[in-house]
Amino acid sequence: MKDYKRLLEELEELDDIKLYDEAKAHKGDFIPIEEAFKIPDAKRNGKK
Repeated sequence: MKDYKRLLEELEELDDIKLYDEAKAHKGDFIPIEEAFKIPDAKRNGKK
């Protein structure tokens, strides 16, 4: 079970890195930080 939890944490970290890379590649307008923090949570929860 400990290995499973560790793997889940690593997958979440990789997802965060992917989202960061996507954001850095985006050449558009910036959004307020409060809204930016909601995006990864929404994607993890299956919302867009």
